[in-house]
Amino acid sequence: MKRRHFIKTGLLASAAAASMSLACNRKSDAEVIVLGGGLSGLYATYLLEQAGKECLLLEGSPRWGGRLYTKKDWPGTPDVGGRGIGDKYTLVKGLIDEFGIEVIDITAGFGSPTALYFKNQLIKTEDWPDLASNPLPEALRSLVPARLEGTAMRQTPALEAIDAWYQKPGLDKPLAELLQKGGLDEAGLALVNISANYNDIYQTSALNSMHSAAFRKFNGSRRVFNIKDGSSTLTDAIAAKLTSPKHLQKKATQILQEAGNVRVQCADGTTYRAKQLICTLPFSTLRDLDLQIQVNPKQGKAIQELGYTKITQIHFRPTEPFWESDEMPIQMWTDSPLERIFDFSKTNDGSQLAAWVNGTGADRFNQMSDKEIADFTFGQMARMRPASEGKLEYIGTHKWGQYEFNKGAYAEFQAGQVGWFSDMIRPAGNVHFAGEHTAKESRGIEGAAESAARVVKELI
Repeated sequence: MKRRHFIKTGLLASAAAASMSLACNRKSDAEVIVLGGGLSGLYATYLLEQAGKECLLLEGSPRWGGRLYTKKDWPGTPDVGGRGIGDKYTLVKGLIDEFGIEVIDITAGFGSPTALYFKNQLIKTEDWPDLASNPLPEALRSLVPARLEGTAMRQTPALEAIDAWYQKPGLDKPLAELLQKGGLDEAGLALVNISANYNDIYQTSALNSMHSAAFRKFNGSRRVFNIKDGSSTLTDAIAAKLTSPKHLQKKATQILQEAGNVRVQCADGTTYRAKQLICTLPFSTLRDLDLQIQVNPKQGKAIQELGYTKITQIHFRPTEPFWESDEMPIQMWTDSPLERIFDFSKTNDGSQLAAWVNGTGADRFNQMSDKEIADFTFGQMARMRPASEGKLEYIGTHKWGQYEFNKGAYAEFQAGQVGWFSDMIRPAGNVHFAGEHTAKESRGIEGAAESAARVVKELI
């Protein structure tokens, strides 16, 4: 841990004393500063305005939305974050209805067939059980790789409530350990590690998987939607509705508690003060700030060490429907460096595809240029799907693990870290924490909205 990131009581006290006379005479810029203009920050500001609070919203990037991100300069304007919205996402669906935002039902796409590419063979899923190179034991041989995690985890008692996940310290152990108890050997674990949405199943907490399962069970969503004109449409609409002062490109570099106020220093030299601060920054970026705030010990560890999933998306589009030539499904699960190929088109017609690479697999692409990524991707696709050769156009790559304003797609508790949760979301004096990583019940987009509602309740 870098020395400047330690929160020292003595340093805080001396800084407060040195600035007390100045701080007492300086008017606050707002009652509440909201740091971070993603969904949680925007929604918190919106709720605070409705409660009559004077707010100031600061966002470090040149756009609103955070991980709700529509690539408006890419052909087809794909979403690289914040795509799926369940029909029981109460808070998010409420905002969509309130702002009159049009959605598209994409439920059918989740049941679309998937091809498999394994050990240099392209096969249909129905042929997987009889494949000579299938490494699974007889009892699991019929399960395609994408179903292995869920099947193995059914051997573990399910969570009895949607918010029970952070209250189960005995299950805060590596996911691979519980999967082994569910019947998977090393070969099966290797298959899961490709398709699981974590950095590494040998390091991630099993409670991530259990929380996802509980969310699906207790949330009860049966239909999934995309926002027709892109997920950024929602966050742009909220931002446009706000009457509070709001600023883009205000990247925070310091948060300092001083004499009843909290002060935010930005990279451009500007300084803002308020009586209260809501910080929605993911801990993956918050740890880069000079933090002079009174956090509790577990909160301090979480800020410095909480895991975040690395996801790289490589987007491309076919110039011809090559799947009609090889008579295979458009989407693929593979044991190649491209991992999974998804249909990212809004109408499930294959007009836009994306390679979805998780965790350590994403590291391969970090130092590549766009041309190198395109050449590599098309070379891999030609080997796996010869019918695609010469029929693909590169669109672009988004690397969530490298994106400076997030440094990860979402929070991923490593084994042993879930025990920090209850303490890490507590207010640190007049500094309050929101964002999807602080949601007690929901996941993803709904979790971001849930966290905003919780932290506003703390303040009012």
